Amino acid sequence: MDGSTPRIIFITLAILLIIPICAGNVHEATICYLEDSVETGDALDLEQGYRLTIDDIRKNDAAISIFNGSEEILNTSISGDYTFKKKIGGIDYDILWISMNLSGGDPAQMELEQYRDPDKPFDYPLIGAVSISIKRGEQESLKMGYELEVTSIIDNNAVLTLYKDDNIVKQEKLSGNGERFVYTTKIDGQRHTILIAKLDRISGNDSVHVSGLSQFKEPESADEGDGDGDNGNWNARLVELPIFRYMLSIFVFACVFVLILGIARQMRR
Repeated sequence: MDGSTPRIIFITLAILLIIPICAGNVHEATICYLEDSVETGDALDLEQGYRLTIDDIRKNDAAISIFNGSEEILNTSISGDYTFKKKIGGIDYDILWISMNLSGGDPAQMELEQYRDPDKPFDYPLIGAVSISIKRGEQESLKMGYELEVTSIIDNNAVLTLYKDDNIVKQEKLSGNGERFVYTTKIDGQRHTILIAKLDRISGNDSVHVSGLSQFKEPESADEGDGDGDNGNWNARLVELPIFRYMLSIFVFACVFVLILGIARQMRR
């Protein structure tokens, strides 16, 4: 092995180390999904302390504001689709995707998808973005007493029914691939997403395949809290920090570099 080999190894590892910095826009798992009619003056409390206000709906655009807690972090006008991004550790993370149909004026139809902000604490989902097939008439057991059933399949339309403790909490007909089945509940005046699933395909009249199925824990009401603070979740929050992830990747690459360097020295003997 000639003397240029260690230099090649070093350059390769250096490139690998800066890949996270040069990466394009990415996003974490979906934690909130809303599809509803909104009008001027509406305020939507989202997950992780984010808040969206509809300041004005005009003929060709809509004025919106995004808050992080009580701090306004964005005030802008949108027309059609808009993505709010946040730079974390040199990477642009998509946090909110908003699509508004302004053809009908005020009120307007809005679709919103919120992705987990890796810079802020958030409980891990009970079920995280899995893909499953459910046969017609069968119920898929989820967490916390929930079950998802394919109630019927007729003319390439599937009726999905969500149960909790044997009680129906939502039933919806999905007619096209990519449509979402979303269940939300309101706790202390704030709407929380409990279940998200996307229809992938309907296999004849026999079964339905869904992807991205995620289930989230229902937050406790403020008057039901146990007063235990953060419940010792500091270690989970540490793992979620981008700087922790980046330092961990540097450590792993450094170990790989030492291993490759050791092998190179052995080969030169």
